[in-house]
Amino acid sequence: MTKIILIALSTLLVSIIIAYSWFNRDSDRVVLTLVTAMTLGALGFITKESISNKVETFKTEFPVVAFYGLPEYRPLNIKLPYSFDLGMATQNICPEDIPKGDGEHIDIDFGSKIYFDALTYSIVHTLFKNFSNGWNVKAKRVSTPSGESISWQRSDDKGKEITVTEFIDTYFPSNYFFKQGMLKDLPEVFGGKAIFPPGTKITSEVNKDFNQLSITFETDYLTLVLKVNKSSSSVGIGEYSKSFGLPSFITAGENNDNNKIANSVYSMEISGTQKVLLNGHPEMKKHRNWANSLIESLETTYSYTLIRERHIRLIQLYGHDAIKGL
Repeated sequence: MTKIILIALSTLLVSIIIAYSWFNRDSDRVVLTLVTAMTLGALGFITKESISNKVETFKTEFPVVAFYGLPEYRPLNIKLPYSFDLGMATQNICPEDIPKGDGEHIDIDFGSKIYFDALTYSIVHTLFKNFSNGWNVKAKRVSTPSGESISWQRSDDKGKEITVTEFIDTYFPSNYFFKQGMLKDLPEVFGGKAIFPPGTKITSEVNKDFNQLSITFETDYLTLVLKVNKSSSSVGIGEYSKSFGLPSFITAGENNDNNKIANSVYSMEISGTQKVLLNGHPEMKKHRNWANSLIESLETTYSYTLIRERHIRLIQLYGHDAIKGL
């Protein structure tokens, strides 16, 4: 309110000066004084804003992991916030698409590609589930006795509605699981639609050969880019081996259960840039809250860094069985 009063007073003062100059426009002195004052004021304003009004950017990056095994390349029973989504997706892997091996050695190339599509499925489901009721939200990570969760504060602001079917058909037509119709019959209340800021422009790029995904959300006030890239894949499950009674190291040429399981790691990067000429706009706060909430939601759900910390804490408190799923 104080800012509005100050702007109103400044506008009134300028209006009085211009009106005075108009009524005395035959006076060279008055006109010259007005032009000099306005020019110096404008130059001062432009100089000050050019120096202080910087391009504001924000970025976060974290690893995302998938654990899976033979014979059907289904997720291992390690507790992950997105385990259910991975399970729902990979139960639709067609038997004829699974590599015909010796049954003793897992194909991590196939695994990394199929779980890239499964993670894409999960990310889309998470976005549509969390933003099904509105875009003007404020998400905050909170700690509870059962772990970390997201607290949501919502406001009823109109936005751009898009159905999950339209989103999938437009941006992910080649996804292995979406081609089988997954998510397309999802009721709106469970993520069948999402609401984005008004006028949001969405573009995507998918490189199936290199397991790379990029989704860009451009609003009138900022641009948000979500990228997922394959990082690495390896046989075995590393430090989780002890929890499942497996040897920690794999000896070359040795047949054991470690050769039947694997992990794939992906990098998720979310970056944003505010439109510099609108940094101070009253609507910018809503759009930044939306961007921050989207980041908070994805990081809390998928960040292996956070998940690993949670698993270590659970093992210390309750033993290795505490990190195993159902």
